[in-house]
Amino acid sequence: MFTMHISPEQKYRVSLTAKNYYNPARERVDWEGVCSELRLPILKALEHFDESICGIRQRSLSETQDWGIETLTALKSFTETHFQHCMSVDDWVLVGKYMNICHSDCVAKMWELGKFRMTPILFEQITEYRDAGLLWPTICRNTLADCTPDILRIAYATSNKDTLHKSKRPKAKFRISKHQHWSREEDVKLIELLSQYGNGNDVDWNYISKTLGHSKNACRYRRILLRPQIREARGSSMDTDQAASSSESPSLGIDYLLN
Repeated sequence: MFTMHISPEQKYRVSLTAKNYYNPARERVDWEGVCSELRLPILKALEHFDESICGIRQRSLSETQDWGIETLTALKSFTETHFQHCMSVDDWVLVGKYMNICHSDCVAKMWELGKFRMTPILFEQITEYRDAGLLWPTICRNTLADCTPDILRIAYATSNKDTLHKSKRPKAKFRISKHQHWSREEDVKLIELLSQYGNGNDVDWNYISKTLGHSKNACRYRRILLRPQIREARGSSMDTDQAASSSESPSLGIDYLLN
């Protein structure tokens, strides 16, 4: 994504306007209202937005949580409308600003939504349960679907019984690379590998990449995101070494920092 110079005045103007359009019930900004008042394209407004100016803090939602049909629908609609290609990290940052949710959580949720596949048998089971008046959390448990109720609900609403029998899967409007989706365990392992095989700029990225199953570029970018945890882990490790040689394993300290 092309990076343009953004003046402090522009950031201040957009951020304060966004604060006025913040909806506490939905826990996010009404960006359509902001763009209408400022007469800016929505992506440009999101580029100018700075959470630190208006005091709006992004939420953190796990992909294993039920986000609710309204929130997940908004996420799916925004990404498919504005990013019909392989999305970059900068694109996902804008998505996070729009949803007021950490962009890595948005990536993880869309990854879960994209990998779920509705089958004809599952579609018929859901139809029977819906006719019986069961709620979606109950349907999700009864069908043993490997997803959250919000994903199951959207997949059912966007599926057609006739098209499900086709063997070819519909092509997605955009792609999410596996290298953008990191689990908590992979973060812990990356920090441990960096402490063992990384020394400043001299890092054995080939070994780390093969060990984690992520590309070298993905590992480099993930290290940037985890710099605060890495610094804290190294600091706590140095303090522990000075205090006693028989301290706990450093992995426990890393696991604690990522909680």
